[in-house]
Amino acid sequence: MNVNDMYRICQYAINKAQNGYLTSSEFNLLVNQAQISHLDYLLGEFQQYQYGRAQARVSYSQNENVRQRLTPLIFKENLTVPPDGICAYPNNYMQVDAMWTSDGLHRIRFVPQDSLYSYYNSQIDPVEDHPIYMLLYEGFQFYPLNIGTAKLSYVTTAPQILWAYTLDGNNRPVYDPVASEQPVWYETDLLEIIARVLKLVGVNLQIGQVEQYANQVTQIGQ
Repeated sequence: MNVNDMYRICQYAINKAQNGYLTSSEFNLLVNQAQISHLDYLLGEFQQYQYGRAQARVSYSQNENVRQRLTPLIFKENLTVPPDGICAYPNNYMQVDAMWTSDGLHRIRFVPQDSLYSYYNSQIDPVEDHPIYMLLYEGFQFYPLNIGTAKLSYVTTAPQILWAYTLDGNNRPVYDPVASEQPVWYETDLLEIIARVLKLVGVNLQIGQVEQYANQVTQIGQ
């Protein structure tokens, strides 16, 4: 499914609901808001955390299925750590997936600021042998400071989705696949994102209905 399919499905559903017309600029705005919302949902949005149970109902690290759906947004990078131990976040960094030593054989543990003293001064797991890192505004803070390098796997922000067009002889917009920017998500997630777009414009559909509309648009056109 490409961005044109997504736009056509949204228009089809809105027309079926007699809920007006979705312009391309409105679609471009809403679809990017919808994919941010979907990413937040998969990562385990804060609104889902329950009192006395510090785990979201749906969470990125919770099961293999959620992680699989996020694989288009998971990247790896080799980090070069300066002498002060602070390494800037990669471009479009969203969340750590895993952190390892440069040989890739040992995990670098995350430590919250209020636990740094205990981990840093541990006689059982000295940081020289078992490195740790904290999350700061400036980037990752590693201990020991002379760690030198590290390997990072991380979730990135979703790239922009854009439906671009040219004007035909009647001054009507025509889909331009070259100038458009395509989604990176799997098909199932695209249906979820479409449902969120429709919800933002006041059309509330279950994912099964969205899938049905998608099949209709694909088979018989809009």
